Amino acid sequence: MNIFSLWLVFFNHIIYNISGDKMENLNYRPPKTKVGERSFNKIIRAGKVLFAKDGFSSTSINDIIAKAKVAAGTFYIYFDNKLALYLYLLGEYRINIRHIASEATKGLDKRLDIERAGLKAFISYANKDPLAYKIIWESLFVDPDIFKEYYSSFAKSYIYHLKEHVNSGELRDDLDLETIAYVLMGISNFVGLQIVFKGNADEVDIDYIVDEVMKILQNGMFK
Repeated sequence: MNIFSLWLVFFNHIIYNISGDKMENLNYRPPKTKVGERSFNKIIRAGKVLFAKDGFSSTSINDIIAKAKVAAGTFYIYFDNKLALYLYLLGEYRINIRHIASEATKGLDKRLDIERAGLKAFISYANKDPLAYKIIWESLFVDPDIFKEYYSSFAKSYIYHLKEHVNSGELRDDLDLETIAYVLMGISNFVGLQIVFKGNADEVDIDYIVDEVMKILQNGMFK
């Protein structure tokens, strides 16, 4: 399944208008030719930069067209409106983050090893693409329901996988899994920011922070 097919799965799952209602006719159309793919990617890159820099509300379709250097009608070949483009970008991040986590944890059985590999994969991704935070968190201002759905869907997936390790006896069975999921997601998000704030962080920096987090998870922070 390619990125466009994966994105369509996401798009069918979460498409909202600004008031939070499902919008039946909001649509996205993948390019069919190499030339079209180049134009499509220009629009994607321009939208990403402008949404991150100026925000969703302050960015117009004309701004995106000018930044992408494509013909005025080209935008509408692929996207019905600005929200469709934003949701495409958000869906792309969702797919990419889940993919890098899946690849990083492939073949691992112990939850501790899975947490370490997943954490490192996420903050390495954030280090390479710091605009991810701006695009994802912009959803809070586009529509709070989109923001809520983005993180709650990650939490549901997290809970599902954590249950397997409770059942195997590796994790405690007296803790609320939803709370654990949000705690772990919060750690990932904010140590990712720690790396982004450092600027020019390398693998040594990333490994150090990951090791510190795992030390806390294993041993706690209180004497």
